[in-house]
Amino acid sequence: MAGYIPISLLKFIYPVPEPNFTRDRPLQVLALGLGRTGTESLALALDNLGFGDVYHGWKTAEQPGCYVQWTRLGSAKYSTHHKNPSLLNRAEFDRVIGHCGAVTDLPTAAFAPEMLRAYPEAKVILNRRRDVDAWYESQKMTIATLFADWKTITPCLFEAQLFWTWQCVRFVVFKMAGDDFERNGREMYLEHYARLEAECRRQGREWLDWTVQDGWEPLCKFLDKPVPDHPFPSGNTVGDFDARRARVHKQQFQRALRNASIVGVLLMVAIATVWYRVSSG
Repeated sequence: MAGYIPISLLKFIYPVPEPNFTRDRPLQVLALGLGRTGTESLALALDNLGFGDVYHGWKTAEQPGCYVQWTRLGSAKYSTHHKNPSLLNRAEFDRVIGHCGAVTDLPTAAFAPEMLRAYPEAKVILNRRRDVDAWYESQKMTIATLFADWKTITPCLFEAQLFWTWQCVRFVVFKMAGDDFERNGREMYLEHYARLEAECRRQGREWLDWTVQDGWEPLCKFLDKPVPDHPFPSGNTVGDFDARRARVHKQQFQRALRNASIVGVLLMVAIATVWYRVSSG
């Protein structure tokens, strides 16, 4: 819906409180690799290394109102009707990540070139998988399944937080792959990293090319941090994804079912009332 209907109108229909942070600490690390490249493990590692709050896709679920801003930014970048690149600036990003010292994963990775320009002082990590096919299959089984059918989309029409989660996924996950991940996913992956490497070179900016198998040593050397004496953290496997998603959205789906039931009852009452008046008139 966003991209066609103004977000201000959608927010009137689906109201949620939005966070409105201002930057209260330096943004020191931009880890701009795509999801399913060890982003949660990297987020845990960056937190261990003292970079404060580390923004990650799962953390957005703690503040569902942030999805409104991410949808607004996604619409500004991708929409054919409401495109507005000037909105993709530091102040607008800080509204949702101003409390963070580092970022990983989606949705921030969807705005990676813009973030490179908005935060020139941050260190850059391009976390990736060497095996593109392995990444593709992992993404296909997890992130690409989000709101991919009417069974999961329909409840979004009856609960505001779910609605904005759906809209954010549409403009962060689907638009990056031209609305067809199965066909365009591998090409999107390669283009993402090529574009970021080119932007870093254009800025004369160093970056760390890193995989989760590389572990602590190259990461700590790049960030000028001592190597911890415990194993590199691990999180968010393919097997965990569906169960975790169900836990995160459980209450929202329950509210959607309740709201849909209320709407159904009201609709039946309205139809019965009209029928009674017509038949008795």
